[in-house]
Amino acid sequence: MQLNNNQFIKQLYLVFLLNLLVVFIISKSYIDYLEFSGGFFPKIYFLLNTVGHFGLLTLFPLLLTLLIFWITKARKASKIVFSTLSVFFILVLKLDANIFSQFRYHLSPLVFNLMFGKRASDTFQFSLYNILMAIFFIALIIALQFLFYFIAKKIVLRRENLKIKITSISFVILLLFTNLTYAWADVNFYRPITQYKNIYPAFYPLTAESLMLKLNLVDAEKIAKNNAINDMIEENGLQYPLHPIVTSESKKKKNILFLIIDSWRFDCMTPEITPNIYNLSQKSQHFLNHKSGSNMTTGGIFTLFYGIPATYFESFTGVGKSPIFMDELRKQNYELGIFGSSTLENPPFNRNVFANIPNLRLFSKGNTPSERDIEITNEWMAKIDTQEANKPFFGYLFYDAAHGFDYPKDYKTPFKPSLEEVDYLELDDDYDSKPLVNRYKNSLHFIDNEIGKIIKQLEEKNLLENTIIVITGDHGQEFNDNKKGYWQHGGNFSKYQIQVPMLVFDFSKPKKQYNHLTLHYDIAPTLMTSVLGVKNPIADYSSGQDLYNTKERDWFVCGYNQKYSVIEKTKITNIHASGLFDILDKNLNPIEEDLNYDIIGKALEITNQYYAKEAKK
Repeated sequence: MQLNNNQFIKQLYLVFLLNLLVVFIISKSYIDYLEFSGGFFPKIYFLLNTVGHFGLLTLFPLLLTLLIFWITKARKASKIVFSTLSVFFILVLKLDANIFSQFRYHLSPLVFNLMFGKRASDTFQFSLYNILMAIFFIALIIALQFLFYFIAKKIVLRRENLKIKITSISFVILLLFTNLTYAWADVNFYRPITQYKNIYPAFYPLTAESLMLKLNLVDAEKIAKNNAINDMIEENGLQYPLHPIVTSESKKKKNILFLIIDSWRFDCMTPEITPNIYNLSQKSQHFLNHKSGSNMTTGGIFTLFYGIPATYFESFTGVGKSPIFMDELRKQNYELGIFGSSTLENPPFNRNVFANIPNLRLFSKGNTPSERDIEITNEWMAKIDTQEANKPFFGYLFYDAAHGFDYPKDYKTPFKPSLEEVDYLELDDDYDSKPLVNRYKNSLHFIDNEIGKIIKQLEEKNLLENTIIVITGDHGQEFNDNKKGYWQHGGNFSKYQIQVPMLVFDFSKPKKQYNHLTLHYDIAPTLMTSVLGVKNPIADYSSGQDLYNTKERDWFVCGYNQKYSVIEKTKITNIHASGLFDILDKNLNPIEEDLNYDIIGKALEITNQYYAKEAKK
């Protein structure tokens, strides 16, 4: 039996409701990361807000389809449009949910570029099982659309009165209530409600600060303090360095070699996991409490070379501004060897860290991270074999196998049992991490073997005494250590994601272990002053200090534009792109206390220090 136009609209409405059930199932991936506290009212808000928010997102395909049907009266075309839009929306939501579960980031230009940009496979590897499961999910969602239309038609033919008007009005009232509630919570900094801004995708609720102030429903003094903080979060013209760089005539330059391991945990430099690096650490300056400037490669490498927060990343990339450290190496006629296992185009280090370097090597040959790691080792060693005797060199080797949990198939692995293949979709609270951790350790053991070749070559060529070797990681790697559902990196700023091994081999200095807090910010200024002869105050070009300066730090900035934090000794203050703040303890548990405005203010001064003063508001 054919439906009339009125019945057809009701059929579309019922398909929308059935799709909404699918969306609610997917939304569990976000709900798992909500903190339920504050009593009965936040739980009621959760229920209403979840229905309202995901209902509104799911409604857009229906509204667009109804507009098309109103114009064309073409049912078949309207069905195709509605089904296509609904399938697309559900797939995007599922992809966003999976990414959020792993990294606590929503889909954005940054995430899309990392996943689908140039040579994205250097960073993200998907198994055949992952691909087959994705195809199955797409087929399932498409099949469900046919089933939903069939069910909806049966219901429409049997029941004429579906009370669409009543449910629609109720939905509008629900949206109005949840938005007004959020507006109140926003100005009162009521975290049980404001947390949704950073967890639910595309969540843009109502705010009404002026109205709440007029109604005397908020703390005006607290609002003023937070507005003053938010006004400092800005990006303007760059002034980097603050003053022209001045250097002194120096004696014979030392060689500098950076050996960087992607995703290297602070507790994974041991005689068993990395024997060659460990042996070198016994002759080196070993920094036991070292933190990266970010929990991602993007910010980790940026802070290593610039010595300033990665909140500047996009601004520096936009104008192609290279680090003063690299500029000085070129001015002082260093031979440069830049060897990244993963591509230098994604993240775009070719447009910031290594901008303006002629004939920059952008990518490595190989189908796997381990193949590319072997490639950079071989190319570097070949370069050293032909290195001019009287010309200093700077080397940068970035090893990626640990990020991909990879090693050659014929590599003799010391840690067992080890996974045959990593399925990232299986990572959840109940996952047995031991085989995964063993595979990770095996990948580090493989990288250590490659680095051992480099150290041995320098020793055989009598270059070790005149070469400063920096070995560290770009960021850490988490295996649900805090039992909060975090895996890998990029999701939080606990020590598991930002603390990394750090050693400097400098033959002119005594071997020693240091326990004071050191940061990626410190590496470039230390080399600038001690090796390159830069006379400027460090603050002219860096937020760091000399690595060997044991002065205690009470806090530091860590992160990237999308989300960064002020890390103190006992707490973490997350500063979101939305302008919201939340405060956690070192184990990522929420703390109900006010911002430390003094420290946050100083931190935000640092994140604005290298913007031109005349450009500021």
